[in-house]
Amino acid sequence: MVSAVKEKVTVGLDVGHHHINMVELVGGPGAWKLFDCVSVVLSPRIGREERLKQLVKIAQEKEIKACPVNIGVSGESVIVRYIELPKMNKTEVRQALRYEAQQYIPFKMEEVIFDYHIISSSAGASGDKMKILLVAARKQSIMESVDFIRQAGLVPKLIDVNSFCLINCFQKNGPKIKEDDVVALVNLEFDLVNIDILQGEIPSFTRDISLIEDDLSLQREMDKEKGFFERMKPALANLIREIRLSIDYFESEFEKQVSVIYFSGAGANDNELIGFFNSQLGRDIKLWNPVQNMVIDSTRINLQALKEVSPTLALACGLALRN
Repeated sequence: MVSAVKEKVTVGLDVGHHHINMVELVGGPGAWKLFDCVSVVLSPRIGREERLKQLVKIAQEKEIKACPVNIGVSGESVIVRYIELPKMNKTEVRQALRYEAQQYIPFKMEEVIFDYHIISSSAGASGDKMKILLVAARKQSIMESVDFIRQAGLVPKLIDVNSFCLINCFQKNGPKIKEDDVVALVNLEFDLVNIDILQGEIPSFTRDISLIEDDLSLQREMDKEKGFFERMKPALANLIREIRLSIDYFESEFEKQVSVIYFSGAGANDNELIGFFNSQLGRDIKLWNPVQNMVIDSTRINLQALKEVSPTLALACGLALRN
């Protein structure tokens, strides 16, 4: 039980249209232990109430009601922009962004909550500059996510953007990359795909691609016994085109080449699917394990079962690692 654990406990909860993933960690930075986890695939046919029942069931079985949870948001309601401003102090940055943000956010400012992170500072012929990561999310979307979690009897502690959770997990628990390496992270679920491009540890590009119209998950479920992969190819072609466009845009903008694409998510569990991406993208594609650097509590977790679901836990791990 969580109450019996004396160490610090943190829970990351990744709830999508077609999945619920939960990761529970104990310990602290540099010494996190995977205390418990769960990965549940939901039918694309179920609605909000059925998803809520599944979450309540997980919360009861895993006894996480006593512990606040970290949750993420993504999709069209979340806007991420990388912008450049003259070098200034934090107070001046926030004041400047209240004006600058209106140029980048396609919503009314009163409809969103926005924040920023200073990525880097540099000196140039035109003066000192700072690169800033600007994030905005619609209040309505955030409140819907919070209400959903509360209706399950859970207490939201922290709300983050899913793409940043992916970066967070990769930086803390993924393969080690060099400062001059340029890599793409693709978290492939069957309703939404998160893409991040890193230059060393510095995020430089972020995008979410919605797959709801293509509904890969529904096709996947219906066609398991009827060659579903062949039927998915038209939708997959659209996704591959969007991934290519994202990488091409980055490479044109920064004049640097993405050397490796690291895949995670439910799609990373499908060898045929990953093989298709490998042949179509013409890039070095690798899978990574979001829990590879953690101590595993084998008294609670089946190691073979964990091996099978670990690629799906990247977002939940990234959320749990936010503390």
